[in-house]
Amino acid sequence: MSDARDLRAAASGELAMRLPARWLEEYAVLPLAIEDDVVLVAADGALPPLIADALRRTLGASVRAIPFAAADIRAALVSAPRGHSADASRRDALPGEDAESMEDLRALASREPVVQVVNAMLAEAVRAGASDIHVESVDAGLRIRLRLDGVLHDAQLLGRNFQAAVISRLKVLAGLDIAERRLPQDGRTRVRVGARELDIRVSTLPALHGESLVLRLLDGGGGSETRRLAELGMDADVLSLFRRMLARSSGLVLVTGPTGSGKTTTLYAALAERSTPGVKVVTVEDPVEYRLDGVVQLPVNPKAGFGFANALRAILRHDPDVILVGEMRDAETAEIAVQAALTGHLVLSTLHTTDASAALPRLVEMGVPPYLLAATLQGVLAQRLVRTVCDACATWRAPSSDERALLGGDGALLGGDGASADVIATTRRASPLWQLRAGAGCEECAGTGYRGRAAISELLPLDEPMRQAMVAGASLETLRSMARARGVASLRDDGWRLVHEGRTTVSEVARVVSEDETA
Repeated sequence: MSDARDLRAAASGELAMRLPARWLEEYAVLPLAIEDDVVLVAADGALPPLIADALRRTLGASVRAIPFAAADIRAALVSAPRGHSADASRRDALPGEDAESMEDLRALASREPVVQVVNAMLAEAVRAGASDIHVESVDAGLRIRLRLDGVLHDAQLLGRNFQAAVISRLKVLAGLDIAERRLPQDGRTRVRVGARELDIRVSTLPALHGESLVLRLLDGGGGSETRRLAELGMDADVLSLFRRMLARSSGLVLVTGPTGSGKTTTLYAALAERSTPGVKVVTVEDPVEYRLDGVVQLPVNPKAGFGFANALRAILRHDPDVILVGEMRDAETAEIAVQAALTGHLVLSTLHTTDASAALPRLVEMGVPPYLLAATLQGVLAQRLVRTVCDACATWRAPSSDERALLGGDGALLGGDGASADVIATTRRASPLWQLRAGAGCEECAGTGYRGRAAISELLPLDEPMRQAMVAGASLETLRSMARARGVASLRDDGWRLVHEGRTTVSEVARVVSEDETA
């Protein structure tokens, strides 16, 4: 027995069922297993004589204490399902679980076992490197799932008798109305988990079996945690070209992709390179996700009438050199951002499009005149995040027939259709005997075969023929064809680069990049 999962398993085991849950919880003890006629008992320090004697008499064997933190033991006991009858379940339920008044709910949320369960849940999420915690009300209670490297994984199931308590605790932390269960709510809190400070965004939804919550975990440590562009996994040529765009004194640079594709991380990495003592950088975001040293960051407040457009107008009066607009959401924001880029500012922003070429007609649809867009837009970076192979359990193997088909046949082993000579050369150097690399699954990667993520990118620089095509109202298909003719690698092409370097898998690239993003 070595971790919290072992404790939770023991809390549901036959030995624990022979003792009252409240008694185990009060004294923070938990029988784990029997070895050589000795019961191993999790305890925080030496067992008091009276407790040890009670365990011996009940379990019919001598006992030996195994050191565990009391908080971990209580959290395991509270969260583990126990096979009681209905009457017993009611006796073991937290007092006030059916309470409806705000006072009762607050008292319930402050109970030590509930606090420990929530603390243990946050600690496990931080240990696993989760980006989000999903707390979902289901028929059996609360299902806790963690998003690891962009994919949800089941973590634990809390009994229904703790549902109201845990939800109330999380809502109290986020400053939400704990008595409101019919409407969605959004809140925020900052907590310390071990040595780390976390900003947590909490969102609630009224669902069929009760409220469901999502906790977005954001590092609260400040700018020191900002990743550098060189750490994002971009192709060397793409990185060099992107840096040249960022070095300009004016113009518009866009990063596109769906939610969760790493757009904010990339833009913050870009700002970290541009934020020097001689450069004034101002951002307007909803919300401010990470704190950057030396940067003026403005959170929008639509309820107070301070939206993106209003914030941009105010920013322009503060003599900025570089402006980050969190997202192009409407025509007014897009128009002001383009005007700012036209009048001597470097403007960085994000947009939701499938690929880089699609950003051009999208901005025109939002009301930006094509001639203004052609005069200001420097380039568009589309990106996705793919999971990377776990180094601890990775092995090389020959590609399957399905993988060869996805790669485009034998020719794909030279980099895929339309791949550049650099990609082909990288492939030849990286893949021994044309093999592919995959993780078998181990404790380090929680059995998934993946650990960490890297960006795959499509960078579209605008040259004069493309600007003329934009002004002439060229279709998306025409713009995509022009991009390919200029050697712009698609998202899928860049994914194959990582496959051949052994950093990700064919199935992962196919999962992340759909067919319409490779047209």
